[in-house]
Amino acid sequence: MSDTEYKFDIVVVGCGIAGLSAAVSAQEAGARVALLERAPKEDRGGNTRYTESFWRMKSHDEVSDDLEEQLAANAGGYLDPEIIRDAALPYEQWPPLLKGLGFTDPEVITTLANNAGPTLNWLAGFGVTFDFLPNYFITQSTTRIAPAGGGLALVEALVAHAESVPDDITIFYRTTARELIQDGAGAVAGLCAVDADNRHVEFSAPAVVLASGGFEGNPEMQSRYFGPASQFIRPVARGGYYNRGEGIQMGLGAGAAPCGDFGSFHAQPVDPRSGRH
Repeated sequence: MSDTEYKFDIVVVGCGIAGLSAAVSAQEAGARVALLERAPKEDRGGNTRYTESFWRMKSHDEVSDDLEEQLAANAGGYLDPEIIRDAALPYEQWPPLLKGLGFTDPEVITTLANNAGPTLNWLAGFGVTFDFLPNYFITQSTTRIAPAGGGLALVEALVAHAESVPDDITIFYRTTARELIQDGAGAVAGLCAVDADNRHVEFSAPAVVLASGGFEGNPEMQSRYFGPASQFIRPVARGGYYNRGEGIQMGLGAGAAPCGDFGSFHAQPVDPRSGRH
């Protein structure tokens, strides 16, 4: 039984660029939004806050020429060609085996590519500027564009909008989503969370967006998927410590199909004595 109950049109978990974009888009469409952020206000934004945010785009309107090809080539490892062949069928004709396969849906890749330009220009409407800025890559394999001020500029621009419409978007800081609520038919009807005082909070909503990142801040999940060597892994950016995998666990618990490679990660060498991020 919850200590506090709220009703919203949509609940978004995570205050990085994915969650903020979902929350603001929903608000623009007329929804009342609850935005849950585990971190305190001063640390909001997850890993987005710390990234330079380079986009593989050749202009403000078009992605780089190799984007779709690269994503498709790295969509799921060594897939059974007899199964993946059915991906060419209309989605409603996909067999259940294919829908449960851990690869990236080609329609998702195409949707990402087609909407990258409009999304960039949507962000520009909140005051974010983009340019072909200098980067740290030794070699340049493709064109890249970035927001001036990096990911932090994205967070601050969208948070500023969210805070300007407090009746439409309510941000709950230091609030951690724990479990999806499902109705008798299995449909998601909200979620349960805990606040900073470990009090149970229930959010009722007909739609939930899980945008709470990975599990780089969860030693137990790292050990499960990476093995014993995970003890030598730590997040480079402070935002990663707030990513503890509840979104993934909630999705899997509700019956979602796992996708991607849970046994590898993006890494870079860091002196273990360093506190830089």
